[in-house]
Amino acid sequence: MALSFRTRLTLRWLLGFGLVLTLALAAVYVGIRGFLLRDLDAQLRTLAGTELASAADEPGMGLHLHEFRVAEGQGDYADKFVQLLDSKGTVMMQSPVLGAAPVLLAAADRQRAMEGRSLVADVQVNGRSGRMTALVTGGSVKYLVAVGLFTDKLEATLGQLLLLLGGVWLGSVGLTAAIGLTLVARALVPIHRITRQASVIAQGQFGSRLDEPQLNDEIGQMTRLLNTMLDRLHGAIEANRRFAADASHELRGPLTAMLGELDVTLKRERTGPEYQETLVGLRERLVEMSALTEDLMLLVRAQEGKEIGLTEVSLAGMLQTVVDRAATQAAAAQVTLQVEAPATLVAYADPRLLERVIDNLVRNGLQHSPERGTLTLTAELAKSGAGPAWVPDEVVIRVRDQGPGIPAAERERVFDRFYRIDQSRSRRTGGAGLGLAISREIVQLCKGRIRVAETEGAGTTMEVRLPGGVRT
Repeated sequence: MALSFRTRLTLRWLLGFGLVLTLALAAVYVGIRGFLLRDLDAQLRTLAGTELASAADEPGMGLHLHEFRVAEGQGDYADKFVQLLDSKGTVMMQSPVLGAAPVLLAAADRQRAMEGRSLVADVQVNGRSGRMTALVTGGSVKYLVAVGLFTDKLEATLGQLLLLLGGVWLGSVGLTAAIGLTLVARALVPIHRITRQASVIAQGQFGSRLDEPQLNDEIGQMTRLLNTMLDRLHGAIEANRRFAADASHELRGPLTAMLGELDVTLKRERTGPEYQETLVGLRERLVEMSALTEDLMLLVRAQEGKEIGLTEVSLAGMLQTVVDRAATQAAAAQVTLQVEAPATLVAYADPRLLERVIDNLVRNGLQHSPERGTLTLTAELAKSGAGPAWVPDEVVIRVRDQGPGIPAAERERVFDRFYRIDQSRSRRTGGAGLGLAISREIVQLCKGRIRVAETEGAGTTMEVRLPGGVRT
């Protein structure tokens, strides 16, 4: 069974806290034990010095021991034991508590003591643990006074300390578990609320949003980012819905017209020329649908935002190619085409896609130009500034017609898909309202900008800015 996030988070917190607490309590235990042993060793050395002084305090009596018998009711005293050793390590005298115990200090420890160096050694006396030190007497004949203390009480105290620290560990971990569960539960309340609201949105209520956070913490920032993402997704969904509706509407018109023409033709027998006329009409509508489909596919690919290769494009040559291609349409509309561009001016773009943009702008210009009007294509270098705000050079391509112009309120909307300012005119002159939408997507892919520029007098000027410069 999978554990909940709350449980996993609490267990991880307990694991980390328990490890840190274990290390801390272990350090406390080791430190206290070291302090107690250090104090015991200091007491042991003091006691050894006193024993050494008292063992030879009566002249002419030789070495002797002073044993103090503790009567009941006189309190607790440390259990000491003493051995008097000659230079060969033979036991001359020892405390009655030792019985017939052999020499407790090892030969190396005795040698060290005879040389006057300090030592403290752990010893075993009849199964009891103790610590022992030794001091050497003065005079020509050297003796060792080895004094020890049993460590039973110290070990018992350390055992009690260990039990106390274990209880502290268990209590701390248990209390931390309870507090951790409570804090995690409270911390996850906003997450649960977001999850419930997200499930509602996932069921199709894309207009819903997460509650606005009151704090600007991590959850608050995540909520704002999710709301921003939902806004963009909702906008994309609505745009796709409109796109699908508009595309189906645009395709439905030619299909309905084709079906109507076929039905009329099939109602009675027709002559060869009549069938031919019908087929020519159908072909024209299929060409129109094919162009619309191609525009739709190009728009979708452009909106995917994939990187494209940018190469150096000669603007003078490219603009002249577009004008040559549009010459027949311009002649039919009685519009003069003009090109003004330096031969050395280049832009950095995809040549085929950039030609498509200029083709769209020229086609729009021809559709809205009056008879005997002029459509002018210009290109020039536009330096974007110098100094700390300097950016690379740009080239500006402008396509200006002499038509009725575009109202200021409509200048952004003309780049929307299927949008037409004059529905009736657009129907007469052709076009599905995708040219400028495709042009904007292509220009953005080429890291440029397109807009309807301010135009003095009649007419419309479409302006395209792209990275570029002068060929050296």
